[in-house]
Amino acid sequence: MRLILILVAACSLFLACGREGPPPPAAAPDAAPAERKIEYWVAPMDPTYISDKPGKSPMGMDLVPVYEDQAPGESASGVVSIDPTVIQNMGTRIEPARRQTVSRQVRSIGEVEVGEDQISAVNLRFSGWVERIHVDKTGDPVERGEILFEIYSPELVAAQQEYLLALRTHGPGSDLARSARRKFELWGLAEADIASIARSGEVRRTFPIRAPRSGYVLQKNVVEGARVQAGEDLYRVGDLSRIWVTAEIYEFDAPWVEVGQPARMELSYEEGRALEGKVAYIYPTLNEFTRTLTVRLEFENPDLRLKPGMFATVYIQFRRRDDVLAIPTEAILDSGKRKIVFVSVGDGRFEPREIVTGLTGDHHLTEVISGLEEGDPVVVSGQFLIDSESQLEEAIDKMLSRHSKLAGEGRAAP
Repeated sequence: MRLILILVAACSLFLACGREGPPPPAAAPDAAPAERKIEYWVAPMDPTYISDKPGKSPMGMDLVPVYEDQAPGESASGVVSIDPTVIQNMGTRIEPARRQTVSRQVRSIGEVEVGEDQISAVNLRFSGWVERIHVDKTGDPVERGEILFEIYSPELVAAQQEYLLALRTHGPGSDLARSARRKFELWGLAEADIASIARSGEVRRTFPIRAPRSGYVLQKNVVEGARVQAGEDLYRVGDLSRIWVTAEIYEFDAPWVEVGQPARMELSYEEGRALEGKVAYIYPTLNEFTRTLTVRLEFENPDLRLKPGMFATVYIQFRRRDDVLAIPTEAILDSGKRKIVFVSVGDGRFEPREIVTGLTGDHHLTEVISGLEEGDPVVVSGQFLIDSESQLEEAIDKMLSRHSKLAGEGRAAP
């Protein structure tokens, strides 16, 4: 890089002389400058071709002198010196190492579902005919204990007659009355409706069937006048105030996801607005075809913005480090065996540092375990060119060492 600058400066000087004649002599200084000592000669188009005397390069070009103050004398310590103009042209950007939070999260697509623990089925333990329906549409909201429909059942009529007879003849505390009442309880009838039989003293032709929980009608499989059999599901009622979201995560992320970790969800039609939830369950088996693991997240849904069947983008924060030393990830040169960063030591000089890293997180941040101190100015952009310059100086040092060795043996360098 320095050789290129020398050539550019020489060309500029030549052009300037061609236009305006030789430059005027400089004013005599107070003291004569010290004579610069030539360290070696180098081919202008091949910095690895070095000679201890002037001459021609293999390409027929005059060798260029390199002076002691230009030679890479600092390369033994690993410090790279670059002209400030070159640094500016490279667009080198420097940021200090700071203590901050480094976190990583999994991004996936999740599907909104009704929680399995929030669904109740409505069925009968006796047969009969539906006389009247009170909640007749799928999607209708219902409250716990609200009447869904009324049913006529010969079995229910006979049981009422038996119960009332036991009450009249043996009293409410008799074994016969308690046995007859117990039958209603086993059929799942509401306590208030059983008590109304005793209060009225009359057999009811139809009996109300009530909602087991508050929520919304998810399924309705009955119409007025239909005959229903014992065990047949007639309604499914679900609570949507808390919903599930199932997501798939890749196998290599699976070991880091745990129950209770915070999760965030964004809907496609509400960009920038996120809902907070958590990891509620991790399924025990891996999908052998997609090599993914299913994770269940739970989110509160008080305003019913989340509808079952929706797709959403979910983020699971599975690793987090607070108050750790971190640098931008792009500042790190990773050779596969070690990781290097360049630290500015001032005056266009850069020192390579080998570092040990920890968590590589989102937002292009990487935790630094050792090799740097807080506040060290680290090169974030342009470090590849600095690395190239460092390797060039190392190659020149090796060539000089070889040249000196051959000279000591009385042989000439090629």
